[in-house]
Amino acid sequence: MPVVRARRRAAAWLLVALPIGACTSVPPSPPAVEATPGAVRPEPAIMPAMPQPTIEPWVFGGAQGSIVRLPGLSIHVVVRDRWLADTLPRFAWQSMQHYRTALGALPEPRRPIDTYIFGKRSQWEQYTREALRDSAELYLGMGRGGYTIEGRAVLYDIGPVDTLFIVAHEGWHQYTQSTFVEQLPPWMEEGLATFMEGHRMRNERTTIEFLPWRNLERFSELRSVVREGRMVSLGQLVSGTPQSFLGDGRDSLLSYYAQVWALMHFLNEGEGGRYRAAFRLLIDDAANGRMADRMGLVRRSRLVPGRLVLSQYFKVDEREIDRQYQAFVKQVVASGAGDAIWLGENPIEFAARKAAAASAKAAPTATP
Repeated sequence: MPVVRARRRAAAWLLVALPIGACTSVPPSPPAVEATPGAVRPEPAIMPAMPQPTIEPWVFGGAQGSIVRLPGLSIHVVVRDRWLADTLPRFAWQSMQHYRTALGALPEPRRPIDTYIFGKRSQWEQYTREALRDSAELYLGMGRGGYTIEGRAVLYDIGPVDTLFIVAHEGWHQYTQSTFVEQLPPWMEEGLATFMEGHRMRNERTTIEFLPWRNLERFSELRSVVREGRMVSLGQLVSGTPQSFLGDGRDSLLSYYAQVWALMHFLNEGEGGRYRAAFRLLIDDAANGRMADRMGLVRRSRLVPGRLVLSQYFKVDEREIDRQYQAFVKQVVASGAGDAIWLGENPIEFAARKAAAASAKAAPTATP
């Protein structure tokens, strides 16, 4: 969740993000991109085993921990849960592979990525005071979770399941801060961080499957948002920031995350895949420094307005795409959709297959 901008890139933090308990010229149009027909139903991403890490002891605040080094990553871990301590390095490494392959081939980080995961909030607070000094108070006022700044995530254990979701979310911020040449607009940066959270553990919690649809927390909040009439227009969503929604309270912030999570799925799979090619092109352009040039922007140092990105890449009237997105969300949270989310599947496709199977079963059988 981007909050602090000075001479550094956006500082991303996850602030109560999981409901448990980051001068222009006239821009030419981007080149036409061919939409891929049909919805996407990707196979679960079962990542290969990670390379053999190097492990060295690490002591912080009198607590014994370790530094696990992998290609492109170093994970400082001092947590009491043995399973979590053993799983975190593998999960972080496989998350990084997921970021680079889930929505097209993206580049490797340009510099090693550091993650600190503490067993207690008091340790997290101590490290934050020592590392950030005068800026520490801004972060110490946070709720549960942690923050990412200049590609470094500083987190603490809030339970095995929730901690892994935060590692996946903040890991995306670490990846983009360490790799992308240009910043994505906030709605897309945060939306993709939530998109990357979805996963499940299999085989007695030894195998990680990354399934973007399998995100019960975001789905549950999205369903509440729709039921309570708290959906905002697409224009409001892409113009806002996490900070602006936080200003309206915790529930508003959680609804923001749920809606941008749904928006990522809509752009990737909605309307028969109409927007998928442009969606992936936008991510690739930001990663490789082509976004501003493609949009005809003179200056790259400023964050590109979210509404401008939406109109220039997706080439559709805002009212039309808003109508499509709102309809998509209502289908996603329809009765019975929770079964699909649990399985990590697109709820709309799941419902269609279920209806087709019921129809076929009910059809009369011809007799000789």
